[in-house]
Amino acid sequence: MLLWFVILYLMVSVGIGLLAATRVHNAKDFAVAGRSLPLPVVTATVFATWFGAEAVFGVSATFVKEGLTGVVADPFGSSMCLVIAGVL
Repeated sequence: MLLWFVILYLMVSVGIGLLAATRVHNAKDFAVAGRSLPLPVVTATVFATWFGAEAVFGVSATFVKEGLTGVVADPFGSSMCLVIAGVL
C-alpha cells in the first residue's frame, strides 16, 4: 500500500514539474521566475534555502566539532528566527 502512495506521489510531482516546465523559456525565467514573485514569496524561499543548507552542512559540521551539546540549541534558534521573521 505504501509503495502505491510513493509511486502516486512521484507521478504527481513529475506531472507538476512537466507542467511548470512549459512556462520556462530561458534561464532568466527559471532563476528569478520572470521577476513576477511578490516579496513575501521571495523572502520565504530565501529562508527555506538558508535553513535547508544550514541543516545539511552547518549542523553536521557543528556536531563533528562540538558534539551533541553543540547542536542541541539549533532547533530552538531556528524556531525563534522563524517566529521573529513571521511577526515582523
